[in-house]
Amino acid sequence: MPKRIGPRNARRGAGNTKVAISRSRLMPRKIKTNNFMLPKGSIARIYEYYFTTPRYGDEVLRAMREFFDRPDLDRGASLEMNDKSEGLFNEWFLYDFVLPTGETPLQNFVKENSLGLSAVEMELYKNILKTNIYGLYEVKKIDVDEGLALKNLQTGKESYVREKSLTRQVQPGSVFFGRIGKVDNHYELIGADTFSIQAAGDEIMSHFHGMKFKITPKFAHDIWKMQYS
Repeated sequence: MPKRIGPRNARRGAGNTKVAISRSRLMPRKIKTNNFMLPKGSIARIYEYYFTTPRYGDEVLRAMREFFDRPDLDRGASLEMNDKSEGLFNEWFLYDFVLPTGETPLQNFVKENSLGLSAVEMELYKNILKTNIYGLYEVKKIDVDEGLALKNLQTGKESYVREKSLTRQVQPGSVFFGRIGKVDNHYELIGADTFSIQAAGDEIMSHFHGMKFKITPKFAHDIWKMQYS
């Protein structure tokens, strides 16, 4: 039987929402990122606010049902989750889940400034809201410890992102899901730790090019489950 727990670091469940989580023993190699200028914890503080504010408890539960394809999920139910699932859910909730107001949590946060941050601090979130793009990216060029040139396989657009640790984990031609966003005057990878698509040949890459549907961390999570379950 899985151990019943509540939120840990405000990331398991939300508000009064508690689920029983059993972690998978499967630990495939992760692709971890290291931001240049994005302040540590600046993204987590937003979803943690929604996860720990009781009035959003029902919405977070609804989000979990949608993301994990568990319409039966309720408080006290059992949910299989590992670190990858958790990170992708957190990212999807912040950028893609729609609240009853018609806004994503990030849009709602920028509008209301729920934590009472300064105008200077809020500028970071306004820029990220305007510029963030999630997609499947191919590595085109690597500058070790400096950054990466990435091609969005859906749009064909190339971007240069400042990044350190990832430059030592990938090679030209590597393909991975990720989210880029503008921090100060440059782009960084601002999403959850990601994973590569193994043996992504020309057929797979051409399949994604020009696709009209919106790629989100939920789509990446579904691929992750197929690849590693």
